[in-house]
Amino acid sequence: MSKTKEIISIEHTLKDVLKNLSDQDIQQITGKSKSYIYKCADPDDHDRNIHFKDVIVLEQLMHQLFQKTPFTNFLKDHLKTSEIEKKGSEQEILSEVIGMGGRVGDLMDSIHESMDEKSSGGSKIVPHEKELIYQEIQKIDDQLSKIKSVLKSL
Repeated sequence: MSKTKEIISIEHTLKDVLKNLSDQDIQQITGKSKSYIYKCADPDDHDRNIHFKDVIVLEQLMHQLFQKTPFTNFLKDHLKTSEIEKKGSEQEILSEVIGMGGRVGDLMDSIHESMDEKSSGGSKIVPHEKELIYQEIQKIDDQLSKIKSVLKSL
């Protein structure tokens, strides 16, 4: 019998992190082998769990190397999805995905306007324009969290 995979799980997040890091990097920052950390990513292995301090150093390395924060994103998504009380529907997913298209368009517009010669920084993106771009990215991130929430509730 096959298992249903959880969309938002610490094990899934951990496996994604391990795909991006070398054995040497993991051994150096955690003092544990990559194979041991993979065992911690097995949802059926209740004897091995990753330590919080290892999550922190892995998160820092992912941020340093790839500008990604997978565990922070997991926690944020997990907290948002645990707030859901009603069952989602396929129509909600479609609605959220359509909304995502609009958000991406808004982001493209912000970047285009920031790089326009007539903008306050000319063709260079200045700090207040970066903030506007970041706000658009945050809206996209929030929209993705909503999509994950609806998928998890199905």
